[in-house]
Amino acid sequence: MFMLTRSRYSYRFPCHTRCLHTGIRATNRPFQKSVTRRIAIISATAISIYAIDELYYASLLQRSARAVYVLLWVAYQYSRNIDKYDSINDLHEIASEKLFAMIEKNKGLYIKQGQAVANQASVFPVAYQKRFSGLYDAAPQDLWSDVDRVLRKNLGSDYETQIFEYIEHDPIASASIAQVHRAKLKEEQTLVAVKVQHPYISKQVAVDLAVYRGISWVYSRLFDLPLSFFTRYISDQIIKEADFRIEAAHSERIAKLLREDKALDNSCFHIPATYNMYTRKQVLVSEWIDGVSLADKNKLVDAKFNLTTLMSQYLNLFGRQIFEYGFVHSDPHPGNLLARFHKGKQQLVLLDHGLYVSLSPKFQSEYCELWKYLFCFDQKSIERIAEEWGVGSTDLLSTIVQLRPPKNADLSKSRNSLDLIRSLLGDEAKFPLELLFISRTMRMMQNLNQSMGSPVNRVNLLTNSAIQSSHRTKLDLTHRATWLQILQIRFGLFFSDVVFWFLRLRQLILGRFYGTTGKGLEDYIDAYMKETARSFGLEFAEEVPV
Repeated sequence: MFMLTRSRYSYRFPCHTRCLHTGIRATNRPFQKSVTRRIAIISATAISIYAIDELYYASLLQRSARAVYVLLWVAYQYSRNIDKYDSINDLHEIASEKLFAMIEKNKGLYIKQGQAVANQASVFPVAYQKRFSGLYDAAPQDLWSDVDRVLRKNLGSDYETQIFEYIEHDPIASASIAQVHRAKLKEEQTLVAVKVQHPYISKQVAVDLAVYRGISWVYSRLFDLPLSFFTRYISDQIIKEADFRIEAAHSERIAKLLREDKALDNSCFHIPATYNMYTRKQVLVSEWIDGVSLADKNKLVDAKFNLTTLMSQYLNLFGRQIFEYGFVHSDPHPGNLLARFHKGKQQLVLLDHGLYVSLSPKFQSEYCELWKYLFCFDQKSIERIAEEWGVGSTDLLSTIVQLRPPKNADLSKSRNSLDLIRSLLGDEAKFPLELLFISRTMRMMQNLNQSMGSPVNRVNLLTNSAIQSSHRTKLDLTHRATWLQILQIRFGLFFSDVVFWFLRLRQLILGRFYGTTGKGLEDYIDAYMKETARSFGLEFAEEVPV
């Protein structure tokens, strides 16, 4: 019986096991098929989204996701995770590296924003100053097939035979928003510069600026900074810059202002003419100018240009824009300026008219007064303007304007740059947003004059321009206080000139007239500004000017 039972159970157990396994396999097949199908659908959807985003939407989703991730990561590290780093400089290095890599990958408007950071070097840690200065060389170049597509869309499919005699396929220059090709118009038989917007800009600009505004809102909450109030203003300026029809209008307006300005020698300046019949939102056709870029000092010297005359023209041009016209080119870096000899006379050519700021009469008048009070040592008037502008710390504004250490000991001991920004922006509702771009323009002017060896006393020239402007406060010469004010201004200008010419004479004697190694007035101003800024807890890379 034992054998029979064993035989019976021996026989039945394998049968039961096989049936059980068969049932499990039968049950698993639909489940496995369902999982496989879901994975396939998800993968296909992801690949499709990636392909559509890459081919039709200029990588908007990828770029936005990359930017949001990196910017939120940086915000989290600085606001919540800073104690995990050995030193704050370690975090600066890591964060700046991540941001730089993201900007370089995203291109377009991200490069433009990164260049703005580089231009505001004194506000950011040394790690950011060093890395972001490389963004000026990071502008992408498009393939001719992409450029051709933009030109066909804007000028018609037969543009290469109907409009142009020829157009060079290799770009002459490239920037964050567009690149430039040289061409010859068929009908006019003249050489022109054809500025073609990068094909992805039109698709990216709205989303990129939405990301910018959103992240600014997050940063303003995390760091308790009033950032959101000016992000809309900056976004509006960038949107205008991306429309080349607006740039053409800017070009014509500044050319008209220069022609009608009797205080300037019009033959010293030139604004390239635009061909509006060929200009579209993404394409700008303008007069071709042969000249030497102000970015190359050695070429200027070799070509026998007088740098003193050149810088006087440059500073006078922008002084008139700020203090007289109220219409200011806000991107006056050396690459946007050419020098040439025209009819035997040295001439300054101003390029790239996409970014202009119109000054309100109230702000323009107060800004003129501010330059006057700089030489009057009129602290009460500076405080009045600070209150008008909603600046929380008049001492901080006076320090920035007068280039002196702060009077307030507590302020000078502050080591937190965020606190300084908060104290400067006391009432954002009053703060003149034009000042953001005017300060940028002024800094570029100072940097260019310094790079040329300080051949011109920039402060005196601009102060005279402010005083002589028709928008200045009219002086009542019947009052004794007014005469005292005039004497103070003249004494300040005279003393500034004495210092300038002493340093200039020393450069001449040492054979360093163009500032190759000898220090000019701008170098001393720059050093003094850095020392003053260091009292606020700001540091600088040695090669980065304030």
